[in-house]
Amino acid sequence: MNHGEMPVILTIDDDQAVRESLANFLEDFGYAVLQAEDGERGLEVFAAGSPDLILVDLRMPRMDGLQVLAKVREISPQTPIMVVSGAGDIRDVVEALRRGAWDYLVKPIQDMNILLHSVETCLERARLQRQNREYQLSLEESLDKLHRTQKEMIHSAKMAALGDLVAGVAHEVNTPIGVSVTAASFLAERTRQLSELYEKGEMKRSDLEKYLALAEESSGSVLSNLERAAELVQSFKKVAADQSSEEKRVFEMKGYLEQILLSLRPQFKRTPHQVHMECPDDLSLDSYPGAIMQIMTNLIMNSLIHGFSDGRPGAITIKVEPSGDNVALTYRDTGIGMDREQKERIYDPFYTTTRGSGGTGLGMNIVYNLVTQTLKGSIMLETSPGQGAVFFLTLPRDPDRVAEVSGNPS
Repeated sequence: MNHGEMPVILTIDDDQAVRESLANFLEDFGYAVLQAEDGERGLEVFAAGSPDLILVDLRMPRMDGLQVLAKVREISPQTPIMVVSGAGDIRDVVEALRRGAWDYLVKPIQDMNILLHSVETCLERARLQRQNREYQLSLEESLDKLHRTQKEMIHSAKMAALGDLVAGVAHEVNTPIGVSVTAASFLAERTRQLSELYEKGEMKRSDLEKYLALAEESSGSVLSNLERAAELVQSFKKVAADQSSEEKRVFEMKGYLEQILLSLRPQFKRTPHQVHMECPDDLSLDSYPGAIMQIMTNLIMNSLIHGFSDGRPGAITIKVEPSGDNVALTYRDTGIGMDREQKERIYDPFYTTTRGSGGTGLGMNIVYNLVTQTLKGSIMLETSPGQGAVFFLTLPRDPDRVAEVSGNPS
């Protein structure tokens, strides 16, 4: 349209005198006016000139005003159309407005100021609607950009957590492997010494007995430490695979939580904090273990970084109980707790109290979204300064069944 320029008005009327009268009046007020003698010609002028407003008569040969109205609404629904007609039947007025006319004036127009007011009102309304569409488009683009940025940051946070997990497990695995290498090297040296004694014919029964005892002890140490390393690696592989994917599968809750705690043990190893977990042995879920891994990791790291920031020994208790088709998970720490503002904003994206120390403010926002969206559950928080924090999570055993029920109410 003609934004920032002289507004263009198209008049469609089979009466030339009316067209000329309307054109002369509107041009006196600074409008550019196009004219057409019938509906078909009016559509041609409309297509070529893109007017800002159309004034159309109702009764015309070949194509009447209602047909013009319908066609314009189909091509350009945002273009305002006023019906200016000598047919004053109320049914014509209702039908014109029903089909999308913005106003209806009856000819002959006794007071041209009424026409001017109606034209100005329609053009202003069109301008506001156009401006609203532009704002809406800009808002949608901004929201889309924000969602993309948030997804990228959440993905980065997940990968960063996975990187910390890799580093922690690598450090943890290094100890049993180091012990195994030392024991195997010591056994190899004793084997070499015994072999030399045997070749020289100097090996005594006591030498063999000492060697056998040493071999049994060393091989047992190697075996137990390698089994420990293998257990850590297997736990890491399972947890890491779940964290980096969004696949759904059946799993036992207790065993999986134990794997998560095992993978996070390097974070606790040199702290005075303790973790206790209670969960029935036979409690299974058909859910998304990767989401549960991310939730538990973020809750635990939140306690370690924020809850226990005063340096005093703390305790984390994780209690899981069946509750019909759901699982009730209570996560409790004995940390410093939160004040009212922190409690109210804890799930806000990018909210953190450790911005200068590397906090992104996405950890608890990720927890909230995973609980409510991925797992179709709920999360509540009870906390106060000096009283620790308690998170109450209700998680469906099968999130997909919750989605089916909510989507198909019976």
